[in-house]
Amino acid sequence: MYLARTIIRRRLHFIIRESYPEGGCYRSRDLLDLGPDPHRYITYTRGGNFALDEWIADSLRKKGAAPDPFELEKLFIPYLDPVVRQRAEMYADRQAGRTWKPISALMRRKILHSTHEFDRRRIHYLRFGALDQRRLDRPAAMYRVLLDKSRDEIEQYFLHGERILRPREYKSYVYAIFDLQRFFTESYAYTMPEALDEEKLDRHFLEQVCKLDRDSGFWEGMERDDRLPLYLVRYVIMYFDYVFPAGRGMEEYFRSFMDSHRRYAPPRAADRVSLSEAATIFGISRGELASLTRLQFKRLFRKKAREMHPDKGGSHEKFIELANAYHEILRTKKGKS
Repeated sequence: MYLARTIIRRRLHFIIRESYPEGGCYRSRDLLDLGPDPHRYITYTRGGNFALDEWIADSLRKKGAAPDPFELEKLFIPYLDPVVRQRAEMYADRQAGRTWKPISALMRRKILHSTHEFDRRRIHYLRFGALDQRRLDRPAAMYRVLLDKSRDEIEQYFLHGERILRPREYKSYVYAIFDLQRFFTESYAYTMPEALDEEKLDRHFLEQVCKLDRDSGFWEGMERDDRLPLYLVRYVIMYFDYVFPAGRGMEEYFRSFMDSHRRYAPPRAADRVSLSEAATIFGISRGELASLTRLQFKRLFRKKAREMHPDKGGSHEKFIELANAYHEILRTKKGKS
């Protein structure tokens, strides 16, 4: 049983649904429409506790469901008063920890066989925030949450989980979960996606969205029409309406560089880069640099990054200067077309 958010006649509705096995897969069905505001079913009691309106449990029993009171309350934890929610989450986490056990080799095989790689990539990023997912299946136990769920319940799980992301993480998240780095041979594809060919990146992203849209195994058990599912539309918006965070690539590059050079010492924090200094680094005049649009400047950076990257024989120090200059000047071009 889970609490789903959906749009009905252009209004947000909260619906209690359940997943059930049928025909070799899991499907979902509506049990109870709570309307646009789940808060109205919550009553706060003395001592900082809460209770749910008995109408919910009674209505579910009439639908043939037998809700566990504790599991039913857990559905409403995200909508509690912040102070009460913190206490309830601590108790729920403590209860979950008591039942934790290492998984067996048989369970590990079942998890990896029964779950989709796209779902595992999403959980991996939400847990670790890493673009590099080459060790995706090492912590298989954390994917157990995906078992015995319908596609709709899994997507609602991620709708809730993705709320922890900040807008500046959106594009990096989409880049990682669609595994777009595999289409590039550059070593910095795992650390600096903003330096990659943007048109090629866009093309591969759209190809992967369409491929997932056509994946019948991924959508098994879920009713669909010919349109792109809203569950995928949100990733198209995350990708095209947001940009890679400035500085993220350099943080990843520093970490990768230090891992491969034991005697490496991180450089001191870079000083602010002036327009004249940046122009010298990019090999153009100050006026030309100032007149570049944001898009033109990003293209210039990608071109210079490919030329100056240490993997291409360039100087590590010069490459760092280039990246620092790029992120400094990019801030001054924010909002320009």
